Amino acid sequence: EMLMMGLYLAESSSNESNPELSKNQEKSQATKSALESSTGILEMALSEFPGCALLHLYYLENLAENFYQIQLINKMSDQIGIVGVRDLVNQSSQLDKISKAFEVAGKNVGVGAHVNEGIIVAEIYRFYCSFLVARL
Repeated sequence: EMLMMGLYLAESSSNESNPELSKNQEKSQATKSALESSTGILEMALSEFPGCALLHLYYLENLAENFYQIQLINKMSDQIGIVGVRDLVNQSSQLDKISKAFEVAGKNVGVGAHVNEGIIVAEIYRFYCSFLVARL
């Protein structure tokens, strides 16, 4: 859901002006920074437990939320009129990172001693399908 919203925001643009946008942009940047920290922690956890489906799901959700925040910040920057904030390289690299994370999850889930519940594995694949549809 967040991934699709981020992809939608990447495609849409609006020229509305709102005094609250600057405050919201700061909040989004803080959220993005916290998500990047969480992503780093999850990457370390996945290197220790690569077969854990729950860690993969949390990691994928974190990456999607981070992508959404990037899109939100870019859209607000465009609306406020801040020049130079839009980071197109970061957008494409973030999408590549999400795609790679889905591939890694597909290869590693179930490998090792972790017992993965089917509902968690199914959620990873459901999320992957949403990602593919949103990229169309």
